[in-house]
Amino acid sequence: MKLLQKTIRSYFVYSVIILLVAIPVFYFVIQGIVREDVDENLMNTKEILKPKIANALLHNNISQLNFLDHDITVSVSTALKEFDTLTTIEIFDTVARELVPYRVLTSYVIINGKPCILEVKTSLVDNEDLIQSIVKVQVILLLLLIVGLFIINRNLSKKIWMPFYTTLNTLKNYKVEKHEPLALSKSAITEFNDLNTSLQELTERTYQSYISQKEFTENASHEMQTPLAVFHSKLELLMQTMPLSQEQAELMSGLADAGQRMARLNKSLLLLTKIENSQFADKENISLNACIEKFILLYQPQINEKQITVENKITTDEILNANTALIEVLISNLLGNAIRHNYVGGRINIQLHLDELVIENTGRQTPLDETKIFERFQKESIDSNSIGLGLEMVNKVCSINQYEVAYQFINNLHSFTVRFNS
Repeated sequence: MKLLQKTIRSYFVYSVIILLVAIPVFYFVIQGIVREDVDENLMNTKEILKPKIANALLHNNISQLNFLDHDITVSVSTALKEFDTLTTIEIFDTVARELVPYRVLTSYVIINGKPCILEVKTSLVDNEDLIQSIVKVQVILLLLLIVGLFIINRNLSKKIWMPFYTTLNTLKNYKVEKHEPLALSKSAITEFNDLNTSLQELTERTYQSYISQKEFTENASHEMQTPLAVFHSKLELLMQTMPLSQEQAELMSGLADAGQRMARLNKSLLLLTKIENSQFADKENISLNACIEKFILLYQPQINEKQITVENKITTDEILNANTALIEVLISNLLGNAIRHNYVGGRINIQLHLDELVIENTGRQTPLDETKIFERFQKESIDSNSIGLGLEMVNKVCSINQYEVAYQFINNLHSFTVRFNS
């Protein structure tokens, strides 16, 4: 979820909660205020009517006491206590043909020594209509306020955060190997200007580190090649000297193997460093089928030496838009491992489906450690020619191209699957 969306959602949720709580609270508060005012008017009406009732009792004509308001009634009571009760009842209105709420004051009073019941009723219809109108107006105002604040906050936040998103998009397109300076515009917000300055300094330091590492790798590789070449030439001259004992020949053979392994290690480390530094940026359309056929032909002497049966089950061709050198590293290492770690008379199955390459090979009868096989210098083979970097390079190539590589041990076959649209 984006930061702006999360902020606006928090405001929106808070506003909805406030709205749901405020509407009923406001309604009951207004209703209580109006009801209190109605009760006060009823009590005042009682006090006004008491002298009239006293006068009627004095002349013994309380039964003839009439009021213009039909909601006032007076009768003689047997109660000897004075108290008031206020209730809300509903009375059927024959004109409106509906139940109408009334507020009723029933007052037990003793006037001129005689107990009486005074009942005063007042309709709450107008008051309820007034309360509902007030609440409706309040709800509309609250909704307008919330919607207005939501729109203003959304537009204001977008405007405020625009420099941040501009900087983010610029960073996404930044390539350290191209060293294109970050063109970050000035902002009216100090924090964003500080962020842009820090990013520009960071990218410059990153580029300098990249150049230093690149130069060191190239120089180290170049400097190592010279003594390795001298070592091989001197060793060859030494092997040609006579007489040469069996023990000396074996020692020289071991030195030659070690020298060749060192040369391969140097070459692989240099290639791995170049891959990590994204020095293979050029891309083109590559036929994966043609690349596989090329390396099957290239590895044919090793395949024949081990008498390995290669079953090519390619049913379609996959065209990849990638760097040619990286795809060749991927295929070369997968196929090379399948040959190197196979046994005499084994087999290799190659399957190429839509967006998926599977290379299976026979070999040792137990599965490899899936948590370590793609790590550097991790090897579970006794083959002295293995330097433990092949699958590390496969993993790096897949990571750079956003492919997915996976290992499985199925039916005594070691299976490596590369998915190109992961």
